[in-house]
Amino acid sequence: MKVQTMLKRAAALTSGALVISASSSVTIAEEDTTLTTTSSVTETATADVTTAAGTEAVSEVSDEKEDRDITMPEDWEKADVSDYGSSLSLVSYELATPEMAKVGEPVDPYAGLSEEERKALEESIAKKKNALRKATPTLSKHAATSHTKEPTVVERVTSGAAVGDIPAERTAPDVEEQPGKFAFVTYGWGHGVGMSQNGANFYAAYAGWTYQDILYHYYPGTELMNTEETEEEELTIAHQPAGDTLKVVSEIVNREVGGSFSYEAIKAQAVAVYTYLKYNGDDSSDLRGKPDPPQIVIDACNDVLGEALFYDGSYALTVFSASSGGCSANCYEVFYADYPYLRSVPSDFDAAFDPHWGTVTYMSAEDVKKKLESLYHVTLSDDPGNWIQPVYSEETGYVTEVCIDGQTTVKGYPFSQRMGLKSSKFNLTYTYD
Repeated sequence: MKVQTMLKRAAALTSGALVISASSSVTIAEEDTTLTTTSSVTETATADVTTAAGTEAVSEVSDEKEDRDITMPEDWEKADVSDYGSSLSLVSYELATPEMAKVGEPVDPYAGLSEEERKALEESIAKKKNALRKATPTLSKHAATSHTKEPTVVERVTSGAAVGDIPAERTAPDVEEQPGKFAFVTYGWGHGVGMSQNGANFYAAYAGWTYQDILYHYYPGTELMNTEETEEEELTIAHQPAGDTLKVVSEIVNREVGGSFSYEAIKAQAVAVYTYLKYNGDDSSDLRGKPDPPQIVIDACNDVLGEALFYDGSYALTVFSASSGGCSANCYEVFYADYPYLRSVPSDFDAAFDPHWGTVTYMSAEDVKKKLESLYHVTLSDDPGNWIQPVYSEETGYVTEVCIDGQTTVKGYPFSQRMGLKSSKFNLTYTYD
């Protein structure tokens, strides 16, 4: 006998699926996260400013967070890029939970101090803040939204090409019934919000789309403009000077997709990378470069150098992931923040071509029990079939929440990360002993 929890039909998944969700009362678990942001319109992995979930910001996972360091099998590679990084997503985030919006009683840090001691402490704090500003000069609202020159509109050059005939999707992967084990089937790789890198490559290769077709598809409602700042700006990687704009962008693009992608897909990636740096105050945030990019990457980046996506007069948050399992995710379903241009759109060729469409991962009940009890501080019941109860998005098929044994509910994306799954678009099966 087995209990199955399966995805509802989404863009690239099979039909006739059954969703099992808990009806018992649950509580929303607090994630072990820290919400950080550079300003009201930007977000970054390492800024030291803490804010509440009510602001429109998405928080990031710090590279040093031990509970996010998930080592993936070596064969989990994106398309044919041989040296893709080990993280589950190219741009990774922590969640802003509702609990973070709660405000407690104000605390006076100077309580009990004399006037002289208070003044000395204030001066010390001011010096530390000034030192921090000098160390990270671009992490400010001004740097993220102002321009030394007025941006110019980039001429729209789109192919006008329809997607055309889409090959039939592959058959669903075979799932073995292994007694005492869970079988997870994931679709895509990463958080799925924004541009799918593999999806962009498929559109360029099979539909003949230009880089602008790709960008306007995955970031609807944005406008492509040239910042006219590339000759004078100083981009940084992890807040450290990294060279001129072409060098910084091409090295990051080299690490993200390399030279094996279609030329227009590489150009789309270059614009997404550059916009992301500008959004984060000219810093790479959690993106990193790979030196010595091939000439095709340098040429593609040079073709679109200075071009960035804007929304409502500000830089767009151009997040991306490796692949998106048939459609991208709505930002508000994966994270708590909502951006009008980060809404679900099709990724039409995934079911036919994406190597991460339908990855099967087996875990023993013993291992799952240890992970869940350790991560979420619960004592599970004796019924493994009740331990993981996903709640699915009716629109996209992504797991928005997971009810754990009827005791607590957590967001789907960090759950998938902590369990070592490629994506929060998954179904699962448990086979009893």
